[in-house]
Amino acid sequence: MKTKPTLFYLLILASLLSMRLIIAPITQPTQAEPSQAAPALHILRVRASTVSERQQLLKAGADVLEARRGEWLFVMGTDGMATKLREQGFVVEIEETLPAQRFSRSDETDGPGTFFGGYRTIAEHYNHLDAVVANQPTLAKLVDYGDSWRKLNNKPNGHDLKAICITKIRPNSSDCALTPNADKPRFLLMAAIHARELSTSEMAWRWIDYLIDNYNVDAEVTMLLDSTEMWVIPIVNPDGRQIVEQNNISPYLQRKNANTSQGNCQTPPGMTYHHGVDLNRNASFQWNVSGTDPDPCHAIYPGIAAASEPEQKALEDLLRNLYKDQRGPLITDTVASNATGTLISLHSYSDLVLFPWGAFECLGDACSPDKQSPNDAALRSMAFRLSYFNKYTTGQPSEVLYAASGTSDDWAYGTLGIAAFTFEIGPFTSAERCGTFTPPFSCQDRFWALNRPAFMYAAKAAQRPFTLALGPSVISPSLSAPFVAPNGVVTLSATVSDDVYGDDGFNRPDPQAITRAEYSIGVPFDVAGAQPKSLAAADGTFNATKEIVSAQIAAPPVAGRYMVYVRGCDASNTCGPTSALWLTVAQGKQAYLPVLFR
Repeated sequence: MKTKPTLFYLLILASLLSMRLIIAPITQPTQAEPSQAAPALHILRVRASTVSERQQLLKAGADVLEARRGEWLFVMGTDGMATKLREQGFVVEIEETLPAQRFSRSDETDGPGTFFGGYRTIAEHYNHLDAVVANQPTLAKLVDYGDSWRKLNNKPNGHDLKAICITKIRPNSSDCALTPNADKPRFLLMAAIHARELSTSEMAWRWIDYLIDNYNVDAEVTMLLDSTEMWVIPIVNPDGRQIVEQNNISPYLQRKNANTSQGNCQTPPGMTYHHGVDLNRNASFQWNVSGTDPDPCHAIYPGIAAASEPEQKALEDLLRNLYKDQRGPLITDTVASNATGTLISLHSYSDLVLFPWGAFECLGDACSPDKQSPNDAALRSMAFRLSYFNKYTTGQPSEVLYAASGTSDDWAYGTLGIAAFTFEIGPFTSAERCGTFTPPFSCQDRFWALNRPAFMYAAKAAQRPFTLALGPSVISPSLSAPFVAPNGVVTLSATVSDDVYGDDGFNRPDPQAITRAEYSIGVPFDVAGAQPKSLAAADGTFNATKEIVSAQIAAPPVAGRYMVYVRGCDASNTCGPTSALWLTVAQGKQAYLPVLFR
C-alpha cells in the first residue's frame, strides 16, 4: 500500500535540496553514455537448416529472434556477432540495420503516457485498466495477481501484476472470481512477456476497448460477454517494459525481466546482452529442456529454477485459479473433448501461429507423432483456424521456428489442459514498412485488423475448444431486412465452411463435408430451452465442404431485439463455434428506432 509522505520527511527533502546535494534518481542502475557511437546493430539472417545447427546457434551466445524463414533464423547482433558466427561456420547475411541507439534528452519527449511515436507506457496501460473498470463496473473487474521482481525485492520502480476480466457480471455470481469452478468458460490474452516486443501490448489494449465498446452493439461481442469471461494481461513483464520505455526515442531492447541478481550484465540494455530471466523459458513445465542458455546475461536464460521468477509464479497461480485441471500428469495424457478454456500469448515478430509442444525438437520438416501433443489433431486444427484470419504460418515451434522449453503455452496445455497458442505478430520482412523489429506505431492498425477476428474465434471456441475447433465455421450471416414486424418473416443467409484453415504451415487438416446448419432465436444452442431449426443448402444437398445456406425465419410476436444463433456441423457430426446476429422486431419504423438505439 502506498502512503503519503509525512511533513517530517518533506522537511528533510527540502533541506537536502537547499544544500544542493545530489539525490540519485529512482531508476535502474545505468552506465554512462559512451563517448563514441555504439556499434551498428543488425538483424542478421543466419542459415541453420538442421536441428543441430539450430541448437548450435541458440547456444552460441546469439540473440536469436522469434522469426524463421525456411532454412534461415534471425539474430539481433553487431558486426562482431556476425563475424563470430561466420567463424563457427554459419552463413550470415544482414537482413536489416536497426536505427542507431540514441539516448533521449529532456527536450525530446513523446507526449504524456506514450513513447516511440505512440506506444503506451506501463503507467498508461495501468491507467487504462483503472479507467475501464471505473467506467464499466458491470462489464469489467481488475485483478492484482502478484508483484514483479523489483517490487518483491524492495527495489525502486517495482510493479503490481495486473489483469482485467471482461464479461457481463451478474449479481451474486462467480463471474470474474478467482476460482476454477466458475460457470463461464474463459479466454485469456496475454502480452509483453518479452518486454521489447512492442506490438503485443497494443493488441491487448485494442482488444479490451473492442469488447467494452461493442457490448450491446455488436451481436457477436454481446454473445461472448454474456457467456464467456475474457481475461487480458496487457503486460506480463512490467519491470522489463519500463526499462524498454526509458529511452523513448529509441527503445531499449530489454527482453527479460529486471532480475539483477544473476550475472554482471549490460545496463542499460543498448545491445543484446543484458540482465534478467526470460519469463518464456521459466515456466515449470518441461523447464530447461531445449532452447535455453545457462549464461545469465543471455537473452534466453531460463533462471536458476523452474518458476523462479515472481512474474512467472504469479502467472501460473493465476491460471490455476482461472482454469480447471483438465489433464493428467503423464506427457501422453489426453485432454477430454468437453474441456473448456483457451489462451493466446502474444509475441513478435514473424507471422506465426504456434501450438504445443514447443519443447520437443523434431528431426524432420514436420513433427512425427511421438513429438506431437496427445491433442495434436484439435490443437493443430484450431491453430489453422486462427491463421485463416491473420494469414500466418502454422505449426509446432520446431516445425516453423525452433524448439523452446519452459514456455507459457506449453505450461498452460501441459499442466492444466488449456488450448493454448502463441502468436508471433509481424510481418518481419524488411522490404515492408511494418517489417521491422520495432515497427512504427501506425503499423498497429494493420496488425489489429488481421488479429481481431482470430481473437474472436479463440474466444468463441473457449466453450469446448478441443471439439469446436474440429467443426466448420459460419461466415457472414445476414438477414434480408434490418427489422421485421411481429410474426413477420425474414430470410437468414450464411455460408458454412469446414475449409476455414490457413494455407501456410505443416499438416493442414483436411476439410470435411457439411452435413447440416441450424439456427436458434433467443436461446443459445447449449442452453436448456433452445429449439434449433434447420437451414437449407442452396443447391438442395449438403455434400460439399462449403455450403451456402438459408431459411425463412418467423419473427417472435413481441417487439424487441433478439439474438439469432447460427452454427454448422460436418460429416463427423461435429459442430463448430456459434455465430450471432441481431433480429429486431418492431411495429414500423418509428417503433423500431427506439429499440435499435436503446
